[in-house]
Amino acid sequence: MTNQNFFPALEDDPEDLFPSGQMHMLAPIIRGQLRGFPEICHSVRSANAKFIGAAGEFLVDSVLTRHGLRVWTAPDLHCADRLLDLSGHALLLQIKTITAPTDGVCSFSMQRGNGRTGGQRPYSANAFDIAALVILSHNAVKFMPNFGRSFRILESELPALIADPIESLEVSISTVLRKKKRYYC
Repeated sequence: MTNQNFFPALEDDPEDLFPSGQMHMLAPIIRGQLRGFPEICHSVRSANAKFIGAAGEFLVDSVLTRHGLRVWTAPDLHCADRLLDLSGHALLLQIKTITAPTDGVCSFSMQRGNGRTGGQRPYSANAFDIAALVILSHNAVKFMPNFGRSFRILESELPALIADPIESLEVSISTVLRKKKRYYC
């Protein structure tokens, strides 16, 4: 079988790319508004909200995949962000991301739309099953059943979430399945 490298530059020694040992030339490549993350101002967070949200979604994907769970991106027109395969049944995940705690608290508002254009509105009660709440500065995720319009996580909770990111998912799944069982009976 032939091995074809689509990125031949990856085979080069990085030292060969910069004459006279100028490897320090790589540092300016990563510039821009998010270079100082998570210490960025509100206007930078707002201007880069799509990138920050995408980073949160990728972190949730990573956590779930690392623990052997199958997750798919929901279609753009769907209220949920991800579909979590649970023994052949899909649970709907809505992912909300913040950059860092504020005064020791992580606050999440469960609304959809764009606040800058005045189009924010709450999700319907059945829009998703579980909220995945992401704190990017700590690479932490907490999963919560869809029972509220807002959620708060104390900064003191973050070490436990980092140590076992799936525990809150297991509790949420159990709660959601009990609720659905009552609903269908």
